Amino acid sequence: MGAVIICRQEPAKTPYYIESMGIRLYSMEELAYFLYENVYLADRQMLGPRLWEWIRSEIHNPELADRLQKGAEAGSSIQNMVLTILRSVDYYSQEELMQLSSKMKVLNTYQEQERLKLRADEYFINGNYQAAIYEYEKILDIRQSERLGVEFYAHVWNNLGVCYCRLFQFGRAAQAFRTSWQYERDPGVLKEYVCAMRMGLSDRDFEEAMDLQNIRGEQLAEITEEYEKLEKEAGNHLERPRNPEERLYELQREYEKNTRYA
Repeated sequence: MGAVIICRQEPAKTPYYIESMGIRLYSMEELAYFLYENVYLADRQMLGPRLWEWIRSEIHNPELADRLQKGAEAGSSIQNMVLTILRSVDYYSQEELMQLSSKMKVLNTYQEQERLKLRADEYFINGNYQAAIYEYEKILDIRQSERLGVEFYAHVWNNLGVCYCRLFQFGRAAQAFRTSWQYERDPGVLKEYVCAMRMGLSDRDFEEAMDLQNIRGEQLAEITEEYEKLEKEAGNHLERPRNPEERLYELQREYEKNTRYA
């Protein structure tokens, strides 16, 4: 059974909106919990002026707002700012804070691309595909690191392709999957590439594309057969929502979350 966090004051009338995650926080306890569970997402923008003003005007804690602002202006680390916020609610034990501090210290030893991937993966897991794409593309804009190896970049391109698929951008998805395949010859990625091409092209164009890339015969037949099976299964599970208004609201929230970085 999960622990209950008791808020010390009334919830804020205006929430602090975490745009990249599409969530609203109404108390310092909620903010502390979010940061503790999603420390990879913490950055200077999230902990910047908009947060200080919210703490000052909505939480009515100008002392903490000033402390965060002065720390940021003096070049304080993200780690110190996160711990300052967590200590202000007096919910996490000293042992938990020490564990989090150690976790962030390890994070500081990672290369920039590794830290960006952790953040991108978190967005991906939470269904914020546009934000994930933004972070994955930032990784690919940085000069490649030999230490990270081809497997790392193959995973980045593959995850990028999945994000594009979830947004129905099958052409871009196919390009990402193909690049991932060029880094690492993973049969699963080849399957993703063929399926993305199948969803984005007409029958004739798909056949021509596969022939040009020498994907044919038994190999192609096996992949397309699996694709058609999955397509049929998906069609059999399409049902009218029991509560259309609630589903529409969910889709609107998802749209807002995914257009933040568009």
